[in-house]
Amino acid sequence: MSRAFLLHIHQHFSLSSTGTFNSPPNTTYEDSILCSHRDASSSPYNHSNTGFTGVRLRPGGRFAAEISTAGVRMWLGTFNSNEEAARAYDIAAWRFARPRHQMNFPEVSSLEEAMFLAPVPHFASSAEERHHRQGQRRITIAEADEQFMARWRREHPQDVVNVHNFWKEKQVERRVKRAGKQQRWAEYEADYAKGDASAWSPNDERWLYIISTTASEDTPSDDESIDWD
Repeated sequence: MSRAFLLHIHQHFSLSSTGTFNSPPNTTYEDSILCSHRDASSSPYNHSNTGFTGVRLRPGGRFAAEISTAGVRMWLGTFNSNEEAARAYDIAAWRFARPRHQMNFPEVSSLEEAMFLAPVPHFASSAEERHHRQGQRRITIAEADEQFMARWRREHPQDVVNVHNFWKEKQVERRVKRAGKQQRWAEYEADYAKGDASAWSPNDERWLYIISTTASEDTPSDDESIDWD
């Protein structure tokens, strides 16, 4: 097995993984109701270019609303105006007990008032209505999960500390492991650049060992992405 081929394999399975989930190429936005959301730059607390949190303009001119919980993005629907989408976001934020400063309309005093002020949703198709119902069911499930986790944190504070410390240790281990991979790969590239002057033959099994131990991606697990605090 040649060194050039091994280099190609390593470049295909690059070390620098972003950890961001991409939907299949033919998947519509509505079909991707749930997807991983680990990119800090797209935090649900950041205002988008629409002027509202959790709202973005779709190519067709309508506005999509979405909210993230436990590292998962939930689709809330599409709306004719950015304000309608923002009010849909706030309803979900109230249901997830988010602080008032993370809402689009912090002057609203309750979930009931937020629901009263929100417009009745309009659907462009039966498929869109079906997606909306599915999204609402998922929100209900996520709301129950968040309530359970909040109660668990209150009743078991030491367990929360233990879990937090466990993942801190795992992160340190991952950094050490990644540094070792990067060091081995740097040694590989330096020796590969020597060409015929390399002390290793083209078929030396050590080439394969370095490739196999540096090609895996270093992405956090689902559990590690959960906010236990």
